[in-house]
Amino acid sequence: MFEFLIGVVTHTPVWVWVLFIFLISRGIKARQPTTVTLERLAVIPAIFLIWDIYDLVVYRTLTPETVILWAAGILAGAALGYFLIKQAVITRAEAPRSLYRQADYTALPLMMLAFGVKYVLGVMSAVSPQTMQQPAMSALAIVSGGVFAGVFLGKFARYVGVYVARVPV
Repeated sequence: MFEFLIGVVTHTPVWVWVLFIFLISRGIKARQPTTVTLERLAVIPAIFLIWDIYDLVVYRTLTPETVILWAAGILAGAALGYFLIKQAVITRAEAPRSLYRQADYTALPLMMLAFGVKYVLGVMSAVSPQTMQQPAMSALAIVSGGVFAGVFLGKFARYVGVYVARVPV
């Protein structure tokens, strides 16, 4: 078992570890109230959305069922993400395209959970591709990826909504 774990860790591409460290740093920073640009707020949703689309295109067969499962995951996750920060104090800042947001204690755990699930599913795809092609496992990968991407999209939608609502007409 120990040899298997060492093999998994040593065969993990460098970009995965770089992403892991980046996500930890962003999650820790999110625990502080700050003024942040919309562009910076878009980075995490973009990462998870692109990563999930990549997984869909490379590891799944795009069928109407696949797209429906993924869309359902995205919508459920977006609703959850929006709800998680619905009561958060978010105000428009003086700097262009910027918001002041209070500390977000959900960011780090959600990023680590999303990363962990995607990492484990990626390892399973590499070690046992036939397992990941079974309908239940494939559906799990599709829906969970959609949910995690959706959570960060939902949070971003809340930020954009606050920003747009405060734009002078």
